[in-house]
Amino acid sequence: IFNKILQKLKGKGILFEQHHWIITFGMFCGELASIFFYIYVSIKKKTSKKGEILVEGQQQTEEENQETKESEKKERPPVPTNLIFAITASCDLAGTTINTFGLTYLTTSMFQMMRGLELFFVCFWSTVYLKNPLYRHAVLGISSLIFGLFLVGLNAILNDKGETARNPPVGIVLLCVSQLFSSTEYVIQEKFIKHYDVHPFQLVGFEGLWGVIMYTTLLVIFQFIDCSDWSDALKEICFEDDEKHIVVEDSIFAFKQMWDNKQLLIVYIFYVVSIALYNIVGINLTKLVSSTARAVVDTVRTVFIWLFFLFFTPVEGTEEDFHVLQLIGFLFVVLGTLVYNEIISIPFLNLDYYTRDNIAKREMEKKKNQTEEDEEERKNKLYNSQSESQDPQPE
Repeated sequence: IFNKILQKLKGKGILFEQHHWIITFGMFCGELASIFFYIYVSIKKKTSKKGEILVEGQQQTEEENQETKESEKKERPPVPTNLIFAITASCDLAGTTINTFGLTYLTTSMFQMMRGLELFFVCFWSTVYLKNPLYRHAVLGISSLIFGLFLVGLNAILNDKGETARNPPVGIVLLCVSQLFSSTEYVIQEKFIKHYDVHPFQLVGFEGLWGVIMYTTLLVIFQFIDCSDWSDALKEICFEDDEKHIVVEDSIFAFKQMWDNKQLLIVYIFYVVSIALYNIVGINLTKLVSSTARAVVDTVRTVFIWLFFLFFTPVEGTEEDFHVLQLIGFLFVVLGTLVYNEIISIPFLNLDYYTRDNIAKREMEKKKNQTEEDEEERKNKLYNSQSESQDPQPE
């Protein structure tokens, strides 16, 4: 929502939407903000350890506590170096950059239709690389979600207001590659979280740190790359200032625009903060559930953004129109999300067989039967031993 408002605001008479790279840079700044929370949590943790006193009723000696901590470290070792998060930061940077290029060749409606591919790639990598099972109800939920996104994109094409795609095949290929990088980022993050003792603030913060370093280097380079002789299609990724000077990105002029329009600066700050919160929640979701669940939630954002701008128009140019086909598509998106997250359980065709509740019930039933069998076996052994003791001994 903040991203869309940001693009429709003006500074020095020019729309901020031309700053593709500065807007993306704000995403990494938002992630970087998490590192300060991680430092605070780490200091607080060290302080609490120094003043830690064993409770008498805990029935655990200092040696036992030390053994417990050592075993926990063996199960999930600490991260060898925070430089490892540069891997996911690189995936994020590559995915976002290629996505920016891809969008120059596609219409907005086509982009909406392609959003579901990220979920497909996440499911693929999660199943192949992480060996996570993909149950039948999850497949149904994901299929419903992708079909809903297809209807949303189809509605946008049917109600297109004159927007034309420059080169759809090239745009689709680039968008697929970008979503491949994004899905890889999600899966690698899940691998880090499950394998290492990683704090969510640590992962998001250091990923933002390496992203900011890499992107700052790019912004400095982009400041001096002239786009005057480029084709019209490639000029879409460039910025043109009020003096008709075209470069890939004019970061200095972007900050001048923010200073000129304080509303633009405030929205940009809120955008950065929202990115920080969104990534922290996303990492926790990956930690508690899976990267696929995070991709599902990430895809459902479209529904809330559409509903928000359907009822509110904070800035001119952000309004949304109501279309029945779009509503049907979003209903499929919501239904797929509810089915995937097992909020709705479908009892037909054994689609609820592998839900968490039914798996837990079967495990409890299995333990109950095992307990009954063990009890029966114990009674039989006791009965046999008593019978043998009562038998007359041979002379």
